[in-house]
Amino acid sequence: MCRILIFGGTTEGRLLAEYCHQQEIEAYVSVVSGYGADLLPESEYLHVLSGRMAGEAMEGFMKRASIRAVFDATHPYAAEATRNIKEACGRAGVSYLRVTRESAAAENPGGDSGKGPAAAFASQVVYVHSVEEAVCYLKDREGDILVTTGSKELAAYTALPGYEERLYVRVLPSCAAISACEDIGIRGKRIIAMQGPFSEEMNRAMMRQLGVRYLVTKEAGTAGGFLEKLSAAEALSVTAVVIGRPLEERDGITLDAAKILLKEAGTVSAKRKLSLIGTGMGGPGQMTLAAAEALKRCDVLFGARRMTDAAERLGEPVSKILRVPIYGNREILEWLESHPEHKRAGVLYSGDTGFYSGASGMAAVLSEKPYCDSYEFTTYPGISSVSYLCAKMGRSWEHVKLISLHGRDCDAVQALAQNPAVFTLLGGAHTVKELCEQLLRAGLTDVRITAGERLSYADERIVTGTPDQLAAMEFTSLAVILMERNEECEGGR
Repeated sequence: MCRILIFGGTTEGRLLAEYCHQQEIEAYVSVVSGYGADLLPESEYLHVLSGRMAGEAMEGFMKRASIRAVFDATHPYAAEATRNIKEACGRAGVSYLRVTRESAAAENPGGDSGKGPAAAFASQVVYVHSVEEAVCYLKDREGDILVTTGSKELAAYTALPGYEERLYVRVLPSCAAISACEDIGIRGKRIIAMQGPFSEEMNRAMMRQLGVRYLVTKEAGTAGGFLEKLSAAEALSVTAVVIGRPLEERDGITLDAAKILLKEAGTVSAKRKLSLIGTGMGGPGQMTLAAAEALKRCDVLFGARRMTDAAERLGEPVSKILRVPIYGNREILEWLESHPEHKRAGVLYSGDTGFYSGASGMAAVLSEKPYCDSYEFTTYPGISSVSYLCAKMGRSWEHVKLISLHGRDCDAVQALAQNPAVFTLLGGAHTVKELCEQLLRAGLTDVRITAGERLSYADERIVTGTPDQLAAMEFTSLAVILMERNEECEGGR
């Protein structure tokens, strides 16, 4: 169960989400915008919450989802968001952890240049406490300004005389950010909508092209590209006006510490993971993308040798995964119990996991004690033999009766008498020849039969004819058959 909530929208939030994906830790990740959600990795372990949440909504969600730990990785200057998150955690009784960005400026935020990495640029840097203080500094100075402090506090810059012709504003490429610029009269070439962080070369090229004399930036730390901005400004003799971090931002944990705590929180009650994977017909390209991705995440694979060998065609990392050619449910689970080092296993099944597949038996075993306490399983369906054969024939199979004579007994003649079309799996004593002879003995001589063997492989064979014609042919024991009564043929497809 997912008990971790990450508030992101920053580089740190994205890195924590990527870490959860890599370590297979389930987590909710909250971001304000769809743009922020797009930057996160697609992962079965991440549950993305997109949209701004008020304090009460945060508290309600934490209680409903039984959240145990919250990692606040919002922006260093998002003081209101941090306050709301912290208060919601207090009311919900949830552990709160503030993930702070490594400072690249002064040891005393908002003060002098101190001893931080930015001290090397002290002669080119003016430190202030707020956007308003930055505006006051710039009021009596001439020259264009590149503002990189975001879109939320742009209104403060309207106090600058002729700001519409002095400011270049670099914001995120979102409709909301661009609208905020236009709302105060900043339009056209004065808006630079791009996603950072930016290299020193990019910052330098931009400031040179714009011909600015001042750069306004927040001390957003090394992950925010702060030092790259200062270095570019110094190279062009541009004065950097730096807004220091809020004093309360100094308390918290580092990104590396957060990763350690995330792993501890995510593995307290971690179960071993078992993927039940339908491989399709077995030929190249038959496995679904979801099944192939699940297979690649496994550290051991079980199944009949032809399926484990076929999986190797996916290349690395599958070719390096341990493959064990056993497929009995109890055998597999006994093997896993004696090899606790394997945390993520895959069991390969031919065709589709929902069509006379051994996957149903394994799912039943895993749903009962003691295995349900130790394993979580996910089923990945595959392409079934009936869907494949019917597609090859150019017909649908929605009105076809499905039976199996593979390892079981069934009266195929009676099934055909009651249905216009019957599809069956064959195997063992039940062969194409044996079934055709049954039909002939029952007087069903004009039934149309389509037999398929080695489906999806290079030597695939699909033959259509009457029972007496197919009875005279040779087929492998693992074949499939579609039987259609004469009325089905005449009715068209």
